[in-house]
Amino acid sequence: MNFTSDPVLRKIALEAAQQVTTDTGRIHQDELLEALCERLAPREELLGLVIKKAGQAMMRDLGERHSPRRHRTTNGMYHPKSIMKLGNGIWVWMKDSTATDMTEWGRISSRNFVRTATAEAHKQEYVSSRSDAYRENPHCKRLSTLEESVFGYRQDPLDGFPDTDNL
Repeated sequence: MNFTSDPVLRKIALEAAQQVTTDTGRIHQDELLEALCERLAPREELLGLVIKKAGQAMMRDLGERHSPRRHRTTNGMYHPKSIMKLGNGIWVWMKDSTATDMTEWGRISSRNFVRTATAEAHKQEYVSSRSDAYRENPHCKRLSTLEESVFGYRQDPLDGFPDTDNL
């Protein structure tokens, strides 16, 4: 289930991330969360958006915590308090699922596995090629230098992140 963030909240998050970024490019999540809270607290006009975001996060957490998983004792996946995600914003308690729900859940699970496996294969191929390039180009200490000098990266002005405008 995907939600689109409000551009104002995205901008606040990006600014907070830039504020807490160390000189080595690291972002510590505790510091980022604190910076976000400091920026949001005085902005009463954003309360509705922030509450919606909190609700979405709580919903995702519920779905993840109640996602069916293999149980050691029964060697099965069934638990009455598990929630099956059926797509199109529909969830069903596992205890109430039907044969049609089971088929849909299995289809979605397979599709998600293929997408995840494909994305992971691309990521591992990328990591391998960049790791090799780091070894072959010891003068490159950061990825930006490696991408620009070895792989010819040039930022396309139309390929920017939409939340970085005016920063």
